[in-house]
Amino acid sequence: MAPGCAPGRVLDVDPDRLTAWVGGFLDRHGPARWSHDGATVIVRAGDGAVARLDALDPAGSERVSSLRTLVGWPGPPPRLALVLVRRGRYAVGLADGEGLLAHTAGSRYVQSRTAAGGWSQQRYQRRRGNQADALVRHVADEIVRLAEPLGPGWARAVVLGGDRGLAEQVLHDPRLATWRGLPRQGAFGIPDPTHAILRAELRRARGVRVTVVEPSGRAPSGGGMVEGMTGETMSHARELIPAAAAAVTDLVERIPADAWDRQSPCEDWTVRDVLGHLTSEHLWAPRLLGGETVEQVGDAYDGDLLGDDPAEAWRTAQTRSVLAFGAVEDDDQEVSVSSGSIPVQEYASQMLVDLTVHAWDLARGAGVDVTLVPAAVDECLAYANRTTSGGGVEGTFDAPVSTSSRDRTDQLVALLGRDPGWRG
Repeated sequence: MAPGCAPGRVLDVDPDRLTAWVGGFLDRHGPARWSHDGATVIVRAGDGAVARLDALDPAGSERVSSLRTLVGWPGPPPRLALVLVRRGRYAVGLADGEGLLAHTAGSRYVQSRTAAGGWSQQRYQRRRGNQADALVRHVADEIVRLAEPLGPGWARAVVLGGDRGLAEQVLHDPRLATWRGLPRQGAFGIPDPTHAILRAELRRARGVRVTVVEPSGRAPSGGGMVEGMTGETMSHARELIPAAAAAVTDLVERIPADAWDRQSPCEDWTVRDVLGHLTSEHLWAPRLLGGETVEQVGDAYDGDLLGDDPAEAWRTAQTRSVLAFGAVEDDDQEVSVSSGSIPVQEYASQMLVDLTVHAWDLARGAGVDVTLVPAAVDECLAYANRTTSGGGVEGTFDAPVSTSSRDRTDQLVALLGRDPGWRG
């Protein structure tokens, strides 16, 4: 990020619309210098705005000859291998052009970290590790089975997604050695892999990922809306929900078995209570986004939703929720909530705040490190500043706590009634 600039926005732009998007960037920011570096084109405008354009193009960006037209770039879609894997689920595919030539998805049981039962902890961890190893081997076997008719050198680029560690382990299978040096794109903010997620990541990989850094003090163009690959608009909050949910999933999978009953920073709530609240919210979301009212959903999600495997219960809920938010076509669509009806854009902002702040609550209560999504923290801080007006949100957040910290996460949690120094 350039010094003195605001945090970057990330957009996915269809190649057919790239020329128009760059033209709009130049119209807004004035004359610009540009350069290319590998698979990246970097545009620097005179007012300090920077746009980084990344494409999964094995030939690189050397063929770019005109910024206004971007003639010849990105090149034809490469033959692509997609490897998406999280604990317990996977989806893999081989694509040429716009379609999948071969693909499969499935599940392999991997115990969560939460229910050691009568086992000793060391034996439990070995068992869980063995299950994860078996998942990696199975996914590698499936890829080899799909790729065998096409030959080992068929793929020209790779998309790795889901759990970074597991996906990297799959790629280190000796039978996939020829894929390790290929151009690569990451998709680590996805929910549990399915056929639908696989197709969505294929569409995303065919586009150009644009990171825009605005000059300091200037609001992002487009009123905070993000352009999607299909030309739809999506609020920044809604775009950030998959990554924020994935951060919670990564955290939940690392919570020790003995930490669920510990006190959280939320008064009267244990760590388990916090995750139960989040799980309930994300079970409600698909039904509300689908047009049901609060009264119609009723008490469907009352009581204990986590059972013996809190991590799996959360994964299931967040996968359905993320898909539901992604399927909405209009941010102005009305959603029924307990306070009445609100636009999807507002609902997404509230849900993003819940995901981000409660991830902090879970981490502090369980004594586990967490890496929050920086753009989500900034989006939530802006939203909280607009809505709390210094007095908290009745029934939701306590009044702000004073802090001198310059850390954005500290500022966010303090604004929402938490002591940034809280330790269980």
